[in-house]
Amino acid sequence: KSTFRVDLYIFRIEKIIKAQSSLCFMHEEAFTSAIINEAQKHGNVYEIYVEVGELAKIPPKHLQKHLHEKTNWQVLVTEKQGKVACLCGYNGRPKVIERGHDFVLYTCPNCHGQPTVLEGDQVILKEVKVR
Repeated sequence: KSTFRVDLYIFRIEKIIKAQSSLCFMHEEAFTSAIINEAQKHGNVYEIYVEVGELAKIPPKHLQKHLHEKTNWQVLVTEKQGKVACLCGYNGRPKVIERGHDFVLYTCPNCHGQPTVLEGDQVILKEVKVR
């Protein structure tokens, strides 16, 4: 009779991923490489959970697609709503005007001014599961 033991570890981390851009890498590639490198520090990865802010420079679906192309991991990506504060007194979700390659244009929905971002502009590796 054989006995199999599988050790599974879950690392709950709050690692903010900063993509180091260079002329030879597209920003998707930079984010993807940074996430993969950070996750692999924890062992034999089989699943990751990434949170992408609504105001981050990469859309969640693009990031998930690129991670699937580069790994055989289960990749869970969620989007966190943006939160801004404006001089007019508004505090809440911004109005996104346009999302393009490596940029997001947004304003205060109250006065149409340029608010300060409080939340939702980062890519965060939240969890890594390893064998």
